Parts: sequence; structure tokens; C-alpha cells
Amino acid sequence: MKYFIIEGTLNSTLEIDESVMKEHIAYSQKAIERGVTLITGLKENMSGGILIMKANSIEEIKAYLNSDPLKISGSQEYNIIEFTPHYTHPQTNEWFDR
Repeated sequence: MKYFIIEGTLNSTLEIDESVMKEHIAYSQKAIERGVTLITGLKENMSGGILIMKANSIEEIKAYLNSDPLKISGSQEYNIIEFTPHYTHPQTNEWFDR
């Protein structure tokens, strides 16, 4: 399994349609339910989002992102960083104060 940090950057020249955002949220929730997304969140400056995901390949990640309603609508672009986790906190939810 490979692990990825993905940074989404919103196209600041476009206003995001509310229906596209709802589709994006539902799309993201399905990935969480399938266990391929660990965390999603908005950047503090609201310029996009951050995801931590796992997949067998970067191609799988690209296919997932290319099907994201925000990407399809031209509202968001993604930067993908592959990483290898060495150490993890045993209680991730507690670490993130959830």
C-alpha cells in the first residue's frame, strides 16, 4: 500500500456552485467509508483542502481525484505527495481532538 498527502487548491477566479460542493462532500465521504481516505480538511485560509489517502498506486489516486466533482468543474487542482509512514500515534482520533 502507498500513502499520499494531497493538497487541493481552489481556482480563485471561480465561484463554486453549491451543488458541486455537495457532490464533492458526498464523493469524499464515500472514500472515507471505503477506507481509502483517512483525513480530509479545509486549509485555514479556505484556499482548498488537504487529504491523507492510501492506494495501490499513484494512478489510483489520480483517477480518484480526476473524478472529484471539484476537479471536473474546474474549481480545484491537486498536488500529490507520496510518503512512507514510519511512526504513527496509536489513537489518531485522540491526537486530532475529535
